[in-house]
Amino acid sequence: MKLRTGLFLLVALLLVSGSAWAQTAGIERYEEGDFEAAARLFEQELAQPQRSPASRALARIYLAASLYALGQVEQARKPLETLARESPEQRVDPARFPPELVALAELIRKPIESERQRVTREVELQKAREEERRRTAPRLRPEVLGLFDAVDRQGTLGAGLAFQRKSLEGSVRVLLSDPPVFQLQGGVLPGYGLLRPFLGLHASMLPGLNIYGAGAVLGGRLALPAGLVGVVDLGADYFFISRPDRKRFAVTAQAGLGFDLHLP
Repeated sequence: MKLRTGLFLLVALLLVSGSAWAQTAGIERYEEGDFEAAARLFEQELAQPQRSPASRALARIYLAASLYALGQVEQARKPLETLARESPEQRVDPARFPPELVALAELIRKPIESERQRVTREVELQKAREEERRRTAPRLRPEVLGLFDAVDRQGTLGAGLAFQRKSLEGSVRVLLSDPPVFQLQGGVLPGYGLLRPFLGLHASMLPGLNIYGAGAVLGGRLALPAGLVGVVDLGADYFFISRPDRKRFAVTAQAGLGFDLHLP
């Protein structure tokens, strides 16, 4: 068992040493002035997919430097272009390489960097457009609500359906009282964000009692996770009635939960 372990460690050490030598052999040939051999070694390194990005970037710089030293300027441009695209943070060291090569690398990098920035701006602009389109797209919002009337000191439940487009909102609600109350409501949602105030008017109808009312509404809409929306409305209504058993004024608070359905 010990002999097998020792052999395994020896083989691992040889592999690591061989890898380190292969990584530095091209640099040694370059520093010795054997640019043809250096170029071949760096091309071999770049053909190995297991190389790290930093190692591949360094190999491209030395490959370009070797080709440039051989007078193959056009061939030297290719690894510099790949370097600028795949490793934009890696620059050609002016302390180690000729100033002509550094200038060529910068000349190649600048338009590629400009193109990358342009593409990045376009992607960000497209994301902003999609966000604006999503934010302003028309939507339906089924709602479940609870209502409390501060004047009559009574509460009830109800359901509704709201339609929203940009800063406008209209809704129809049915409150399960006796008899049922139907409400039509419309208003504006100024501003944008998770919490938006609501200012509007609504009309209330009790067809069974021939009673109709209208009033102002002040409320808010709170965007919640998973497309849910919290709904709160405070209203003051005046009713047109001729019955002594019904009050002409109502001050109500409605709160509920809705779910946004985005329309195409």
